[in-house]
Amino acid sequence: MSMSQVKVFNLGYDPGTGIGELLHTTTVRHAFGMIRREVANPVELTLVEDRIVPLALELTHELSGAWVEGIGQRSIGFSYRAVHERDHWTCAYCGRSVSKTPPSEALLATVDHILPVSRGGPSSWLNLVSACKECNNRKADRTPQEAGMDLRVEPYDPSLSYRVGGHVEPLPVPA
Repeated sequence: MSMSQVKVFNLGYDPGTGIGELLHTTTVRHAFGMIRREVANPVELTLVEDRIVPLALELTHELSGAWVEGIGQRSIGFSYRAVHERDHWTCAYCGRSVSKTPPSEALLATVDHILPVSRGGPSSWLNLVSACKECNNRKADRTPQEAGMDLRVEPYDPSLSYRVGGHVEPLPVPA
């Protein structure tokens, strides 16, 4: 059973199109616990050794990734929305404003894996940046260097650091 990883999506996942905010993956055992506690519902199921097991869950309540940039913030929820918040809803490649409801399809807010998932790139603070759909599609399955695209921002983990001007400073450790 441990070979199976269950995808956990934020509220609003559409199994028909596969569009949704993937928050993380978890074990089948933990997924069953989430279902029992009614924090998530199974949205995709499969059969493993005559047992029905979830492949994907959708949270019953939206997990908001909104947080305040700066000092004193210790518990920052990681989500694709939080990446957009950290990057001020600005494309890390072209610098244009992105949105979930943009005036044009090109400015749709997407999240780009700097090192692509296909090459082992993780979904983490340091490997994700906010990107417009146009730049994300142009970069495709390449690194920014391979695509000839410059990153305008340095991704950082807001629970450990904050941005001052153009560079990242570690958060002071509480005494």
